[in-house]
Amino acid sequence: MKTFFLFFFLTPSAFAIDAVITVLEAPLFKYRSLNAPVVQYLRKGDKLYVHPSLNNTGKYDHMAPGLEKQTEIEKSMKEGPEWKEDALFKGDRNRSADIEDEFIPTLDRNGQEAFVLSEHIYVYLETPSEFIQRPKAKDPTDYRLTEPLPKDYPLYTISGYRGQFLLGTTQPYLDSYPYKSDIKTKGYQSPVDMIVTLMKRTPHDLQDRLYFGGSIALRTFSNTYRFTNNTTSEEKGFKFGIGPTISYDAYKGEDNRINLNGGVLVNLFNQLDITQHALSGVGKRQYRGFNLTPRLGVQYHRKNIFENIDFVVGSAFEIETSTRFAAKDAGRDTTIWRNVGNDTFSTRTLTTLSVAFGVQSAY
Repeated sequence: MKTFFLFFFLTPSAFAIDAVITVLEAPLFKYRSLNAPVVQYLRKGDKLYVHPSLNNTGKYDHMAPGLEKQTEIEKSMKEGPEWKEDALFKGDRNRSADIEDEFIPTLDRNGQEAFVLSEHIYVYLETPSEFIQRPKAKDPTDYRLTEPLPKDYPLYTISGYRGQFLLGTTQPYLDSYPYKSDIKTKGYQSPVDMIVTLMKRTPHDLQDRLYFGGSIALRTFSNTYRFTNNTTSEEKGFKFGIGPTISYDAYKGEDNRINLNGGVLVNLFNQLDITQHALSGVGKRQYRGFNLTPRLGVQYHRKNIFENIDFVVGSAFEIETSTRFAAKDAGRDTTIWRNVGNDTFSTRTLTTLSVAFGVQSAY
């Protein structure tokens, strides 16, 4: 009698397989269907026993008799009394399960057979098959609202967006048109930047740190040159760039934040207007080119100086690729232009450090 009770209590743990719920709330279905009645709910972290056939192995299938012999054996087994009395001996294929099945057999709180979705559990098989399981990154059963709740909840409000408007400056441009006369003195003006950035929070960011969007940048500058023959030249540059931007709040406090950002500006419009005051008169020409400007920056955000308005100050390291400028109009004076027809020249790859300040609307 003691042996019987010992076998009774040890049998479930000896043959059943352990599994754990990996989603917030997992339903147990009465039969294999999403439309079946739900007999019980389990919560994330709850343990359960699943059908032992999940651990079946096929490594000995090559030793099994042929199909004709299997049919003969099954027919002989059906004629015996054990076929109807012992479900395990009977080998009911409807009760077997595989780790890749949609529904996995288990038991509910009343000891009755129930079925759980395989995507809601992780099964401890202790075999290589265990590692084909891939729990979902996003829990499809998690109905909880992300906190903090929107200001006007439960009314719908747009959230998860940032918009920046920055004004800044950077180091002067040292490259110029390759003039035919020797330069005596140079006058550089620090470029002025205006940058508008719009970003949206990435879908799976629950900490409100990672944003992705795009930027539009305008830059203008003016440089002057005086030559040894006392003639002068003025170069006025204008750039318009657009490109992707990614932003991450490395430090996030209640009132202060440190933000890391990066992006690439594609300078679709890069124009240089050159005006030379020569002894023979005034010569004007327009040159245009195309280049890229990768940027890496850091910003300080002072939150809510006004409602939903932040103060922003930051710095960025830029690498401006080489630009090939080509004249858009013809020149007349051969004494000041290297080529009065298809005049071209190239600038070097430049590295600059820029600073900027402005405001950000975060909502």
